[in-house]
Amino acid sequence: EPPPNSHARIDDGTAVPFELVKKVFDGIPEAHRPDRIAVPHRRDYALRDDVEQIQKMPPTVGKAFATLLPAVDADGNEIAGIRLPDVAVPLATYTGWTLRHRDIGGETQLLMFAGATMRFASTESQRVASGDPRPSIAERYPSKDQYLARVRHEAEKLVEQRYMLEEDIEFSVERAERFWDYLSTEG
Repeated sequence: EPPPNSHARIDDGTAVPFELVKKVFDGIPEAHRPDRIAVPHRRDYALRDDVEQIQKMPPTVGKAFATLLPAVDADGNEIAGIRLPDVAVPLATYTGWTLRHRDIGGETQLLMFAGATMRFASTESQRVASGDPRPSIAERYPSKDQYLARVRHEAEKLVEQRYMLEEDIEFSVERAERFWDYLSTEG
């Protein structure tokens, strides 16, 4: 039997209105986010069972569908779903979307569903200077070794829950180490 589904849901508060997600991203310096989301409305084309064609054009516009997003934590990372070690032990905020570049116009509109990474400040002083409410890497993790131990622990939990293969634990830890080293050299 496969492991249970893991996705945003209304009943547990992990699917929320846009405004709640917007508040978190508004507090993150340099965080670019869409300024609005599409809110589709119901359309009545006066369809009938005995006729296989639209009976009314233009349709009557009805009530809006509920449009919800996955809830995010204080870092801006999604709460629901399978939280891979990168997200469970983060060095950044990770989104599942990217916005258009200002040079091509529409900079608050989605460009594509390719993720973005908004790194945390390395130190508390950098965080304070930038006004970033997210704890810095140094405030989160006393050392690289402790960070990697937490990554390993999260990967092991995913194996136990059957969301990750045991053979992928080392890959996850090595990937986390490379990202840590990259951020350390980027300062």
